[in-house]
Amino acid sequence: MLKSLVVRIAACCHAAIRSCKCSRHLRKGKPVRINIVLSLVMALACGAASALSLSIPKTLIDKAVQAKFPREKLSIRLDNPVTKFGKDSQKIELCGNWASKLPSRAGDFCINFHPLWNKAKGDIEISKVQLLKLSTGEGSEVPKAIEVLLNNTVLTLLDGISAYHVPDLVGKHIEAIEVQESSFKLLF
Repeated sequence: MLKSLVVRIAACCHAAIRSCKCSRHLRKGKPVRINIVLSLVMALACGAASALSLSIPKTLIDKAVQAKFPREKLSIRLDNPVTKFGKDSQKIELCGNWASKLPSRAGDFCINFHPLWNKAKGDIEISKVQLLKLSTGEGSEVPKAIEVLLNNTVLTLLDGISAYHVPDLVGKHIEAIEVQESSFKLLF
């Protein structure tokens, strides 16, 4: 798909050059040379399009995540998000603070999830959410049995939720996504 887009752009450039009034002198004796140059440019662009990738820096993603916080639902507030990318596991870790109004409690949390590319929708979705840590303000962690219960019930409800919708102009051409140590790689 991206190759056809590049070919169309190159064809439009070629048509614009051929119809340009300032290129009249080019049409007289050198149209073959221009056609050869444009053909080479189109061939190189098509070859590069199949291996094209775009890296989104972690700092840009962190700013977008921080803009969505603090979040509050059912009297529980989540704040101070910090992300960590795992290239080997292809997961993103999200840690922060939580606070409850009733009863008045606070603590830290950490979850990780696998970002999943949904090409049909053009969305980056949350998948395989797992609670890594949930502690109270006194420094004690929630018992392992409750952690397992949350991982097996509540957190499975988050699977498939769209984390980000990529604009259609770009999103329809993305084939896959990869988590890097300091960036998010979009593969076209």
